[in-house]
Amino acid sequence: MELNEILLLLEKFESSDLSSLKVRLKGDEFEAARNEGSERISSKPSIQSKADEPVKFMPAKKRREEAAAEETKAEPDMENWTEVSSPIVGTFYSRPSEKEEPFVKIGQKVKKGDVLCILEAMKIMNEIKSPHDGTIKKVLLQDGDMADFGKVLFLMEEER
Repeated sequence: MELNEILLLLEKFESSDLSSLKVRLKGDEFEAARNEGSERISSKPSIQSKADEPVKFMPAKKRREEAAAEETKAEPDMENWTEVSSPIVGTFYSRPSEKEEPFVKIGQKVKKGDVLCILEAMKIMNEIKSPHDGTIKKVLLQDGDMADFGKVLFLMEEER
């Protein structure tokens, strides 16, 4: 999300009667809320930060990526781990339908060719299959998240 888009959203939010706003656009998320206990509906959006720290705006997508990178750094014995990346741009789905179990779970052993997830692109459901035998260590996206080309979807420990 571009800065001008965020500023436009803030301007529209400020002039509306909404008490909170949450927007997901192109995989980025933006949230704004009015001050709690405020009697005026037209109060300014609240931005909470520590007193001595400057306010930083960072799209939710980047926050998730940084958090995933931090978690990855903290993992011991990652030398046998491999990344399963998205071969296309699409919407990530971990299960065939909302009522069914996910294709894979953390800690599950998979064989080469097992379906790991579905990426929907242009109303076509594309199965993403395991490139090798191994164990799922991390699932980096949630249902409905956008996966860009090359985005890491899973971390697997390859069986040797």
